[in-house]
Amino acid sequence: MLIGEPEILARANEIAQRYGLSVEIPEGIQSVGVGGDERTYTPIVFLIGPFPGWEVIEKISSEISSTLPINRVTYQIAKAK
Repeated sequence: MLIGEPEILARANEIAQRYGLSVEIPEGIQSVGVGGDERTYTPIVFLIGPFPGWEVIEKISSEISSTLPINRVTYQIAKAK
């Protein structure tokens, strides 16, 4: 079953909020990956908030990419104004 970006964003935020972070999905940017024998093009997820450590980033990104149609999770260090 395909889910849209609003649901992906909501579910990813549920995961990230357990660690004091939030999630954004930048508009118009996708990442290529492989699903079975096919290429997949999915949104990129930005984790935003105080740096929780690499082990937590790894745990969050693994959970998001394993449970949602996401190929790439990044940690946003700074945001342009």
